[in-house]
Amino acid sequence: MVKNANLTAYIEAFEQLSPETLPQLAERFSESVLFKDPFNCVTGKSATLAIFEHMFATTQSPQFIVIDAAMDGDIALLYWKFYFVLPSSQKQQCIEGMSRVQFNEEGLVTEHIDHWDAGEQVYGKIPLLNWLIKLVRKRLSARH
Repeated sequence: MVKNANLTAYIEAFEQLSPETLPQLAERFSESVLFKDPFNCVTGKSATLAIFEHMFATTQSPQFIVIDAAMDGDIALLYWKFYFVLPSSQKQQCIEGMSRVQFNEEGLVTEHIDHWDAGEQVYGKIPLLNWLIKLVRKRLSARH
């Protein structure tokens, strides 16, 4: 992993994230941070923190583990796994993805954009949607 003090602090804030440590993550964001994932696109620190508050309200035992990170200039790429339990299933789930994180001159995050396959990792676990997704993928595939 790349050694950069701002990136290291950001990774640590994510890996230690809990409702009690959310203020430490907040310290890493600029006031006008852009946060985007397959379900959300918000601007501003309070809107971004609301996404994490929602995560804590709707999942049990959420945990991010950053597997690898690379940084060039003010842009970092993080490869991570997100583990959580949905109250309805009581079964641990895992979402695997990448984040593109941009830092400003003060070392604060101005953009955090998550890239992961919601079709496979979320919608594909719902039986009717899984069938529909497989049908669409088959039709779009070069190999039918």
